Amino acid sequence: MKVHSVIMKQPSRKKRERRNAGWIWLFFLCALLPLHLWFPDFGTGALDDSYSSSASGKKVFYLLLEQETFGAERNRIPLTVLNQSLDNEDLMCLLGPARYPSPLEWASLLAWVEEGGHLIISANHEHPEFEIESLGISVTYLDETERVNIPRAESGKEKKNESRISFSAKKPHSLLDGQATTVFPDASSIVWETNARVESKTGQVLISLGETKQAIRLEHGSGEIVVAASSRIFSNQSMIDGGSVPAYRLIESAGATDYVIVDESLNASGTSKVVALLIDPTFRPLTIQLLITLLVFGWWRSTRFGPILSSHILPRHNIVSHTDNVGNLHYKNGNGRALLYAYVKQLFTELHLRHFRGEEHRVINPIARRLQEDPQQIKAFLKQAAKLSKTKKINRQQMGDLIRKLSKIRQAAQPGHYQD
Repeated sequence: MKVHSVIMKQPSRKKRERRNAGWIWLFFLCALLPLHLWFPDFGTGALDDSYSSSASGKKVFYLLLEQETFGAERNRIPLTVLNQSLDNEDLMCLLGPARYPSPLEWASLLAWVEEGGHLIISANHEHPEFEIESLGISVTYLDETERVNIPRAESGKEKKNESRISFSAKKPHSLLDGQATTVFPDASSIVWETNARVESKTGQVLISLGETKQAIRLEHGSGEIVVAASSRIFSNQSMIDGGSVPAYRLIESAGATDYVIVDESLNASGTSKVVALLIDPTFRPLTIQLLITLLVFGWWRSTRFGPILSSHILPRHNIVSHTDNVGNLHYKNGNGRALLYAYVKQLFTELHLRHFRGEEHRVINPIARRLQEDPQQIKAFLKQAAKLSKTKKINRQQMGDLIRKLSKIRQAAQPGHYQD
């Protein structure tokens, strides 16, 4: 008896599953709430930003800056707002941004550089053309003559492809691998991938490719600006191929490297995003609140509150419930004419009218006498009912009137069952 009572006290399997489900909902809620204070740091959506580990990304170079400088961080707030918190000894890096600064952002950056800030900006190879009008500096595409005359970098890949016949036409502004010269003592000659050039009448040339300027340094007020025609030197692939030294020397040319800020606000605002817009810092709190609301709604709909409701299934069925169900099905399908046809056919079978062809009065006269109506009218009505049961041009009201009248005839045809 004791063992039996212990077994009876154990909760059923369904109850245990409901209890475990409640802990799962609570776990997800506890996981969503801290996202208001801390959220995983995702990229900007661009394939070549400092978050990307792809060949064209700049994550390796950012990690190099963290290791070689006193501090490095990414910036995602607008440049016009960031300018208010920048120190004069900081270094701002715009490495191949998805979009270039607006006139207002340029004015803010140049005002900060004039007070002692340090800035380096490299062109994006997909759209390298930009201009700093107040300083007389611009970056433009290489023309056909310059593309032909630049010294090419020899590589095993190019030598292998020289013997092959290629029918694919190169793009007019595709990247070229050139052998560039620099002013850096430990990297005087480097492989430089570019499709543009820097145009400026002033400033020190840091990297040149043939007759074209690829990177220059210019003093502006108390600060310095470095402009480069390509950002491929900062890519992950370049770091693997040995480009870390010239890339870091190019950063050092802009001045102090104690604290480096790699801007990602231009990548975030210049990259088209659809789904990533929900995790953007501006809309992130709204997204988290929406997820919490959906979670609470799911828990509310999956949890039973209060006592169990009584069953709506009746203990005994009505004796004509099958007839009601058939009628409901015909009503939903809009096929009530089939019921009228079946009713007329069954009535004619019960009256045995087929056996009294030519002598229908033997069946109809007793019915007319009990109904106190004219036999000819009942006979005409039966013919009309048989005809209407085969047509589709009958409405519900007509069918109801016919069935009501036919039911009286059927009742009158049964002696002893008809009540006047």
